[in-house]
Amino acid sequence: MKTKDKAIRIGTVCIVLLVIYWVFSAWQQKYGAIILYGNVDIRDVDLSFRVSGRLQDLKVDEGDTVHRGDLIAHLDPDPYEREVRAAEATVKQQKASLDYAETAYLREKKLRGTGASSVDSYENALSAFNQAKANLEKAIAELSQSNLRLQDTYLYAPSNGYVLTRAVEPGTMLAANATVITVSLVDPVWVRAYVAETELNKAKSGTAVKVSADSLPHHYFDGTIGFVSSTAEFTPKTVETTDLRTELVYRLRIIVQDPHHELRQGMPVTVKLLS
Repeated sequence: MKTKDKAIRIGTVCIVLLVIYWVFSAWQQKYGAIILYGNVDIRDVDLSFRVSGRLQDLKVDEGDTVHRGDLIAHLDPDPYEREVRAAEATVKQQKASLDYAETAYLREKKLRGTGASSVDSYENALSAFNQAKANLEKAIAELSQSNLRLQDTYLYAPSNGYVLTRAVEPGTMLAANATVITVSLVDPVWVRAYVAETELNKAKSGTAVKVSADSLPHHYFDGTIGFVSSTAEFTPKTVETTDLRTELVYRLRIIVQDPHHELRQGMPVTVKLLS
C-alpha cells in the first residue's frame, strides 16, 4: 500500500513538473527574451585620387582616427598647376580673339545694306564671331576641368572613421583610382544577425534590442532592427543561432548606437530582443 502511495506521489510530482515546464515554455516563447547571435558589420571605403601623379604626402597611418573633411593625402600639384596656367592663358587669348571678331562683325553689320560691304563679308564676319564665341566657351570649360583636376590632387576623408590599411607610401607614382588607404566608417554601425522563422514575428523593423560583445560583457549597446530580409536562407557558418545550422533563417540588419566607437568590424555580438 505504501509502495502504491509512493508511486502515486511520484507520478503526481512528475505531472506537476511537466505542467510547470509546459507553462514556462509557453510563457518564455510568448513573453521571454529572444537571444540572437551575429557580427558587427561596419562599412569600409577605399580612398583614391581621381587623377594620377606622384604621392607627395600621406598624413595618416594605420589605426589613426579621421574625421569628415580631414586632409588625408595629396599628390605633387605642380603638373596640374602648370595645366591651369596654360588653360588661363588660352582663355585670355580666346577673349582677345572674340573681341576682335565682335568688332569686325559689328562693323560689317553696320555697313550691311549700304553697298559699302558685300554679303559674303558680312557672313564671314558673323561666322568668325560665332566661332570665336564657341572657342572661348571651350577654353573656359577646359580651364574649369583643369581646376577640378588640380583640386583632385588633394584627398579628404568622406566620413568619420579609422584607418584600416595604408596601401602606399610618399613618392609612389599612382594611377587614377589606385587605393591609397582603406577607412573603416564608424557611423552608422550595423550588426548582421539571423532569426528563425518561428521567431520572425517578434523581430520586426523598429524593434528595440540590446547588443553586447564578449570583450565588453557588462556593457550593452542600444540598437534598433532596421531591416528584415524577405528571403529565407541557410545560416552562414560564421553565425550561430539557438537552432540548428541547417534550418532556414532570415537576415536582420540592426542599427547600433556606439558613441565611443568600441565595436569593431567582424566582432561577434549577442543580440537580445524583448517582446
